[in-house]
Amino acid sequence: MSEREPTESALPSFDGNLYADEKYMVRNPRQIRLLLQAMIDQRATIAVHPDGREQSYPSAVLELDEDTLLLDGSPMPQVNRSVGEASRLLCFAQVDKVMVRFRLEHPQVLVEDGRTAFRVGLPEEAYHLQRRELYRLETPVGDSPWCVFPDPQGGDPLRWRVVDISAGGLAVLLPPDLDLLRLQQRLGGCELLLPDSAPIPVTLVVCSQLMRKQANGIEQQRVGLRFEDLPRGADAAIQRYIFRVDRERKVRRNGGA
Repeated sequence: MSEREPTESALPSFDGNLYADEKYMVRNPRQIRLLLQAMIDQRATIAVHPDGREQSYPSAVLELDEDTLLLDGSPMPQVNRSVGEASRLLCFAQVDKVMVRFRLEHPQVLVEDGRTAFRVGLPEEAYHLQRRELYRLETPVGDSPWCVFPDPQGGDPLRWRVVDISAGGLAVLLPPDLDLLRLQQRLGGCELLLPDSAPIPVTLVVCSQLMRKQANGIEQQRVGLRFEDLPRGADAAIQRYIFRVDRERKVRRNGGA
């Protein structure tokens, strides 16, 4: 973990505007337990941010009882110390490829047979987006991700700018006469290049192809693609990028306040 601590305004928050839509908030204890049990059943990876820091570590729910859950620790002692000293943990996971976000309070350290875990009370609420309504970000031209695709015809890899992105997929703009992709085509061996992040290997499936006329009158082909089996940590990296760009836009709209 980096020693740099971001300011509170830079942290993902469950109280900010991004989470303000109450229709996605789950507070029924039984529904929350079902979501947590599904994480166990699906062996879902959870990105855990101690005290809301930008840095996270990959974890999982190991056990679930009436009032608490057991959260897996890290093989790195310094990470476990950071988690054990945290007053809250911000957690990001997927259930059935749908984003779930929740907060855990006051983790208690448990060490057994040399392995560290954390006993934590169940979350009081969880933010659960429906698949079709995953938060999508229209990317800024000067700070956008890029995606590298292997050329289906065997040529050099193709590099296209990502024009919008979510935890579920992305869209790129192609020349109108470029006839390389087809609906439901599966593209392995791709790389997602997020600003200030290491390349992420991804597999993409073509979901939509539409012709769009730009403001300058030029037509382009907009291709929507969904992620298939994102690697560990990729979802958290995408979320961090979305949070940062969204936060910077809010600051500019508020006059830099």
